[in-house]
Amino acid sequence: MEALSDNSLMLKVKAGEVHRLALLYERYNRDLFGYFYRLTGNAATSEDMVQNVFYRIIKYSHTYRGEGDFIYWMYRIARNVWADSFRRKNPLEKTKELAAIENWANEERDPHQSLEASEGVSLLRKAMARLAPEKQEAIILSRFQGLKYKEIAKITESTENTIKSRIHRGLIELKEIMTQLEMG
Repeated sequence: MEALSDNSLMLKVKAGEVHRLALLYERYNRDLFGYFYRLTGNAATSEDMVQNVFYRIIKYSHTYRGEGDFIYWMYRIARNVWADSFRRKNPLEKTKELAAIENWANEERDPHQSLEASEGVSLLRKAMARLAPEKQEAIILSRFQGLKYKEIAKITESTENTIKSRIHRGLIELKEIMTQLEMG
């Protein structure tokens, strides 16, 4: 039996076959979790965001036209979920998220390794948090999610050159920020 494409599955969901969303969930829940985890550093928050994406996919299925790849439409929804969450975030939650990523770094390592990993992850996390959200997102989609510039441009509804620029400038800023954090 031939596997249905993402677009075909989503068109079936749009037509009322909501159970077909389970296949899309199986295909993309890990990628979305990774995307959100890199943005938030919190596993529980990331899982909630993944669930929220699939809830919104059902809720807004009537707007899906089947033009272009499903993944671009899905990541636009994911961006909106993250943006909504980011706007509501308070300083206490940010502190908890930083602690969660540091705890993750300490799992199943010897003490010396744990300390180095924790410091490195913490430093990267702090530096990433200082980047502008659009640069942070472009770097995460490119370097951690493995998307191509063209794909990121579609998801963010910008040009490929804009994405290249955001990533290039973001990486330069990230290096500068990390150097400052290491020194001070």
